[in-house]
Amino acid sequence: MKQQKYAKLKILALLAATYAFAKFQGGFASWFLFYSCLTLVIYVLLTYLLMFATLDVTRSVNRDRLQDGEDVTVTLRIKRKIWFPLGWNMVVEPLPGKLAGYYEPHRQLLFPWFRRELVVHYVIPRVPRGNYQLTDCVVTAGDYFGFVQRKKTFPLRNEFLVYPAYRQLTHWSAGDGRISGSMNVSHRWSDDVAAVRGVREYQRGDRLSQIHWKASARGLGLKTKEFEHQATNQVIFFLDASLESYQRRNPELFELAVKLTASLVYYASRMQYPYGLIAHEQKRIAIPPGNTQTHFFRTFDQLARIMPEGITPFAQAVGREALELPLGLTLAVITPVLHKRLITSLAQLNRTGRNVHLFWVHDQPRIGEEEQRALLWLSGQQVSCEAIHPAQYEQLKRIGGV
Repeated sequence: MKQQKYAKLKILALLAATYAFAKFQGGFASWFLFYSCLTLVIYVLLTYLLMFATLDVTRSVNRDRLQDGEDVTVTLRIKRKIWFPLGWNMVVEPLPGKLAGYYEPHRQLLFPWFRRELVVHYVIPRVPRGNYQLTDCVVTAGDYFGFVQRKKTFPLRNEFLVYPAYRQLTHWSAGDGRISGSMNVSHRWSDDVAAVRGVREYQRGDRLSQIHWKASARGLGLKTKEFEHQATNQVIFFLDASLESYQRRNPELFELAVKLTASLVYYASRMQYPYGLIAHEQKRIAIPPGNTQTHFFRTFDQLARIMPEGITPFAQAVGREALELPLGLTLAVITPVLHKRLITSLAQLNRTGRNVHLFWVHDQPRIGEEEQRALLWLSGQQVSCEAIHPAQYEQLKRIGGV
């Protein structure tokens, strides 16, 4: 700021000195020098007044939904209303808080000259899972001679989600061949003729194979077969997002839990199993069972945003939430802890008719004796258990089965 103050004083002193010199000396050369300085002062004044009055900045990102590890391309468009070269621009793009420790803010010096629009592209590489917001863009401008300089913050806002990476599982025994729940489904692999329980009026969108031709031939209009409710697998995912469970642990352990959940959700979606998600972050997250494209993106949106910030103990949350669910469901529990209260709760849920599958994520080189005893005891209580290590997850294709 002092430099800018002295620069303004210098240019005013230069103008005053050339005017005094021309006034007392006279002649073409001295007045030419004065008018040259006067032109410079007018240019600097116009630059100072108009450098931001004619400037507009917009920002866009190439995608608002990405996957963990992908690159984000950001585009800045800087437009001016006049073509006259007022000076230079320095663009500074602050990064979201999660990325501030990984990369430096993008800085770029621009010389517009006679162009009315400048386009700037930059890439944020290998963005990890999360919800990101690009906010204010800071633009510094000055004249070409270095006399004046100003800074302005343009209030911009761009948001994008980075989904967790998932593995394409080929088999998960907890979901294969277990009939759980009963609900109407929009997708059928086939129509069982023996499951027809009656006929109803034809509705727009009914398939030709569903029309009951004998009933329609009686002259009462088109009739459609009405089938019994189809039993189907239903999975509810319980993701541990409590602060207590991940304190003093490797932060990557929670990322492993989220990626594992995403892989299981993708498997359930591909196999046409209705699935839901329950987690206790700062607020309760509860997505009821469903299996549509909208439901899939809704679930992954939550998996992109979730952080281990819950204050409710996970064992308490599972025990309270699971008892309100109907019998026959598959409960997939993903957690890094094996507390006695959680183990007892899972065994009790399995005895009451829920199919419980525990996924214990850990980063231990060898599983301790206490954890081994807990897993063996749960297996004896007919609770399916899987211990998932980060190295094992990278090769994961099958869960359970032979």
